[in-house]
Amino acid sequence: MPTSRRFSWPTTAAVPKTQKTVQRRIHRMPTDIFTRELTDRRMAVAALGVVLALFAFFVTGISSGLEDVMTDLTDAMPDAVTAFIPAGPGGYAIGELFNLIAPLALIAYAVITSAAATAGEERIGTMALLSAQPVTRRSILAQKALGVGAALAAVTIVFGAATVLSAMLFGVDELTPRHIAAACLHLYLLALLFGAITLAAGAVAGDPGIAAGVGGGLAVAAWVSNSMLPIAHLDDWARISPWYYYVSSEPLSHGVDLPHVLILAVLTLAAAMIAAVAFDRRDLKG
Repeated sequence: MPTSRRFSWPTTAAVPKTQKTVQRRIHRMPTDIFTRELTDRRMAVAALGVVLALFAFFVTGISSGLEDVMTDLTDAMPDAVTAFIPAGPGGYAIGELFNLIAPLALIAYAVITSAAATAGEERIGTMALLSAQPVTRRSILAQKALGVGAALAAVTIVFGAATVLSAMLFGVDELTPRHIAAACLHLYLLALLFGAITLAAGAVAGDPGIAAGVGGGLAVAAWVSNSMLPIAHLDDWARISPWYYYVSSEPLSHGVDLPHVLILAVLTLAAAMIAAVAFDRRDLKG
């Protein structure tokens, strides 16, 4: 009597969303992690650069036609506020861009991207695949960090170029390309610092939410302390804030302040070293 045969039907079970994400990442993951980082971030970098460039043109254009209003406004401000504003209506507008809008955008991008760089990979389950590549953990972290740094540099360059062009277009002569470049350097290092802090928090905790909370929370605390302490006549205490080394030397008016630039760079390097040690020693998730 012939034996019956059983046929197995293909499964139609739904693939979990996380598994689909992992499968897509595996399919398109090149061996060069840094290249993948640049590829994954190109659209976000382009969008953020365009938005900041439009802000530079819009604010400078509007303010250049409101010289009298801007002069009256700055005359009514306390010294603690006007200390951060370069001379002239264009200087006021660009000062607002560099003191609030651009730092907010770049630091937010640095924090979000750095939180996703390692801790985010652990959350979605692709870190095991990355660590299985023929590279060390520190190489993985270094390439991730370089990806964040390169993305921030690209956005900063686009923003700086747009600021120079808008100042020339609207006749803001007191804002020279050299001074705008100096302010962009300070801005880049400030954002890079909070990105490195976020990367370190992610390397320690392995949780992107905690990493973003630490980096973003410290950025807010730095801005508040640098803004409020001088008003409370506690100017010396403002030096504990990284924001102090970004704006206190007024790079838009005086150019690069080398000691302040070095302090921001050293703090960034220290945070990156903490991230490297923690990432190398911790048991990774996913």
